Amino acid sequence: MKKNLFAIGIGILLIGASIISSCSKEGPMGPAGPTGTNGTNGTNGANGVNGINGVNGTNGLDGKDANSSCLACHTVANFDTKIAEYHLSKHYFGTSSSRFTKFCARCHTHEGFKQITTSGTFVATNDMPAATRINCKTCHEHKGFDFTGDTVSQILSTNSPIYLNYNKNLTSTDFGTINNLCVTCHQIRGATSLTYFDATTSKNVAFDQLPYFPFTNTDDNATVKYQVGRSFSVHDGNQSNLFAGINGYEYAGKVYTRTWKHSDAACTDCHMNKFDPISNTGGHSLIVNKGECTTCHSGADKITPIQTLIDAKRIELGELLTSKKIFKKSVNATTGAVSYSAEPTHDFFGVLFPTTQSTDTYATALVSANTVDPKTGLVLYTNTVTIAVDADYAKRIGREWKYGELGAAYNYGYINSELSKGVHNPTYALQILQNSIDWVTANSGK
Repeated sequence: MKKNLFAIGIGILLIGASIISSCSKEGPMGPAGPTGTNGTNGTNGANGVNGINGVNGTNGLDGKDANSSCLACHTVANFDTKIAEYHLSKHYFGTSSSRFTKFCARCHTHEGFKQITTSGTFVATNDMPAATRINCKTCHEHKGFDFTGDTVSQILSTNSPIYLNYNKNLTSTDFGTINNLCVTCHQIRGATSLTYFDATTSKNVAFDQLPYFPFTNTDDNATVKYQVGRSFSVHDGNQSNLFAGINGYEYAGKVYTRTWKHSDAACTDCHMNKFDPISNTGGHSLIVNKGECTTCHSGADKITPIQTLIDAKRIELGELLTSKKIFKKSVNATTGAVSYSAEPTHDFFGVLFPTTQSTDTYATALVSANTVDPKTGLVLYTNTVTIAVDADYAKRIGREWKYGELGAAYNYGYINSELSKGVHNPTYALQILQNSIDWVTANSGK
């Protein structure tokens, strides 16, 4: 018994000695410990703990500094400021029920814009009655976080060259990284309807709308029918075309200047310049803060004189075309505002309008185009031909237009619908207006 107790005692002493021996030195290195976490607001992460007795491994890596580029935008204060500015923008109010159509949703809704930029199509696949208004995520999308190079391309939802509707989406045009995003919408629009209802046959028939200048320019003196419903409206969005000095009607033998001193600028250079809380312009309002322009122009307002000059030329062309019975002039009885509109030469079916009073009836107009069903919210494509006695006979030209006359009418709309009054490229704007005036004066009616 005593022998066994003695053996047990010896064993305990040996184990104790072994433990003491083990504690006197560090065990073999264990597996790598976890990487230290990133520090807060750029502080380095703490090192991993040294391995003890083969449990923990070597030091963890230092945490990476937070990217200061992120903090330039991603703060609550900055977001609140940008959103408040954006609520001043027309983009924020740019959606309504009539703009949910597959033709309009591409630019007037968030979902439509995302769909066309993702799929590469020009119009949405269907109407979008439940679509939402344009918001931050319409234009912004993180494509990467390498801000050492082209920061802008990393945060825009698209920056690819644009297939302009004017060119029937066959040729891409590169307006520049930021500008490509804007030009996706700010260009001459496409068709907004496909059919009309012919009351004489009670059938829906294909509708041949002409949303862009429709003919091949071969001869300024060639003739063409301008029929009811054949619109060449460029819509309120052709800023990119004027800025680049393209797609106006250009007369044979005339030289056109495409660029001017601000042609290298980006859209955001002016439309997102410094925000002014007094005038509520600049920044994400996308309204030009004109006060910033005077910094380079020695305090002088260069924009207003240019706009005044170009608008005078626009009115001069409108009056000239009215005198030639290419346009008709209207005056708003309440505001006194003057407007000009093209006077068709032929009715919807291609019958020449008379210049004297008649009891004959003609397809004088299209009505109820693209109305919204109040019950479903869906768009009804119900262009209906109006058959009536012509009331505009005294304003009719009584012949087909010359091609150069149609070009002049188009150029009027090109500038009138552009909204900047030519300031996006005053050189090109003045050229297409003056050349239109000169050609119509010399050739119309001969």
